[in-house]
Amino acid sequence: MSRSSEEVTYEDLEETDVISVELVPERKGLILKHCEYYVSSRRHGTTVTRRYNEFVQLYDVLAIKYPYRAICGLPPKRVVVGGGSPLFLQRRRAALQRWLTLVARHPVLAHDADLRMFLCETNLKLDKPKHDEFILAGTQEDNRHEMTTDEMQEEFACGQEQLRLVQLGLKRLCKIFEKAESRCEAEQVDIRELGAGLSALSVTSKADTQRWTRVRESMKAAAQLVSDMDETSISDEEAQQRLLVALDALTAYKELCSRLTRGLHGERAAAAASAPHSAASHTLRERHRYAMRCAVEEARLSRVYALSALEALPALLHTLGTAHARIAAYWADLHTALRHANIKSNHR
Repeated sequence: MSRSSEEVTYEDLEETDVISVELVPERKGLILKHCEYYVSSRRHGTTVTRRYNEFVQLYDVLAIKYPYRAICGLPPKRVVVGGGSPLFLQRRRAALQRWLTLVARHPVLAHDADLRMFLCETNLKLDKPKHDEFILAGTQEDNRHEMTTDEMQEEFACGQEQLRLVQLGLKRLCKIFEKAESRCEAEQVDIRELGAGLSALSVTSKADTQRWTRVRESMKAAAQLVSDMDETSISDEEAQQRLLVALDALTAYKELCSRLTRGLHGERAAAAASAPHSAASHTLRERHRYAMRCAVEEARLSRVYALSALEALPALLHTLGTAHARIAAYWADLHTALRHANIKSNHR
């Protein structure tokens, strides 16, 4: 990396690129329909059309080329028969946008030629890489201020556990926010149904007495309150996206740790089996050190996203709190409107 990930802030990453992935309205095909996406990059000033399989091609290329980088998995593919579920398609679109955002803002991957082709070229042709990042990077010059391999291994072990706990915590918070939003949406539906019921009951009849009329008028006023009710905004889109992007980044880092733990043991064993001063042994030691350096950088990058999500929590709490407060106010207004007729009756 040209700059240490420790120095990078979320605002720096945002400046790298802004990615947009939107569904193309038209669907092609007869029986098995497929979806296409408009993919836009602010950095390159481009908009191209991509299919899900082309996202898979890019992922496969990057996974081979950058085995020591945290690249999160793609959302699952599903055969879209008859157009597919709108909810599924929107969730997959959002997940693809988060995935491409993480790649396009990565301090190393952002400069990849295949990524640029994906974002800029109309006709995509990605070839399977012949070498990975370690080989392509060439000989790594050691910086005298850089940590030793043992120090990097110690930081790797420490960061792995810390970020695992952060991921679990954010995942738990995400579920809580989802449930709170669902409750808010359900209450709005309940209030609208209540309004429809009150409106039906407020229809006058020739048999109404004065007391019946007062009650019907109060129900009509309450129903009008519901009719005038604004749609309450339940979520802060920007804050919510920060939380989801952070979860994707942390999940990718967790998967990287699993791969490295398995791979590094094999590399160490192979290095031990080789002659200590052989070229093969030297290359294995260098690759091991390079993997550790990448792991430390990826942990620092994951912390940037995690910190951004934690800093966004007040905005999420404020939005949910405001939404619940507005809904509570509607219940109170309905109570006042309906109670008005009873107060008049009791004071006769």
